[in-house]
Amino acid sequence: MIICAGESLIDMVSFKGEPEYTPHVGGSNFNSSIALGRLGADSYYFGAVSNDSYGELIENTLRHSEVKEDFVIKTNRPTTLAYADVVNGIAEYTFVDEHSAGRLLDQKSLNPFINRVKKAEALLVGGISLQAEPCGSSWQWLIEQVSGYLPIYFDANVRPDFIENKQNYIARFIELTYKVDIIKISDEDYRYLYGAQDFNKVSKEWIENGVKLVILTLGSEGSKVIYKNGSEVFAESQKVDVVDTIAAGDTFNAGFLLNLDEQGLLEIDSLNTLTESQLEAALSFANKVASITVTRKGANPPWQEEL
Repeated sequence: MIICAGESLIDMVSFKGEPEYTPHVGGSNFNSSIALGRLGADSYYFGAVSNDSYGELIENTLRHSEVKEDFVIKTNRPTTLAYADVVNGIAEYTFVDEHSAGRLLDQKSLNPFINRVKKAEALLVGGISLQAEPCGSSWQWLIEQVSGYLPIYFDANVRPDFIENKQNYIARFIELTYKVDIIKISDEDYRYLYGAQDFNKVSKEWIENGVKLVILTLGSEGSKVIYKNGSEVFAESQKVDVVDTIAAGDTFNAGFLLNLDEQGLLEIDSLNTLTESQLEAALSFANKVASITVTRKGANPPWQEEL
């Protein structure tokens, strides 16, 4: 059981030259749960889903993608909308999120799920659900409750529009390095948070705080993992014709977790003893599934039979 906890929303996508927006289900953590379900994993989505028509679309997509809904929290609050203008394959987002289902999620709503989360194989967190308030504080509280019971994978996936106070978010980020086991961050998000600071030096500090693996994604160039005493593994990306990059990182997350699981390595103790070849296999598989996602519109991860 791999749980993806955080936001679900609707991406209203418009490509250059298109006069209208087309709705696509989305949300970083939601997309990862969809990718895991389609790849055959025991996938669960954990988050708030609205009772509105967009919420119905989100739930239908979960079912279609064979994702279990045991951790879905139903609410009358509206679904978050993300207007995505895609130019040269890159999406620029504008969010409509005030008083939304995900934004107002509180500790009281999360508390009943704590014990079941502790028994899962892994927990994926991150995205805007840890950047906006009050939900950011709620999800951080949940992470603190379950830390040490199961591997926790934190994908930064920064959206500056949701970060009202950058220094406060950086402080939260640093606090999470004491609680999570895997951090994934893109080169772009790293520059937003840390500017020109040396990545190897900063990632070493995260590992000293307790992180087992630090993953840096480099877009079309590939990805790498820093682990143990600064050891590094790199895997190239597959070269494809990119339609858009929506959900590429989310699908990468799913692929990395699934591959570790299939290798029998998705355990806290195992993360401390991973070999170069095991990490290279996980990175390569994650790059592969992400490369399929970017060849089609919106958040549309591949199915197992497409690999």
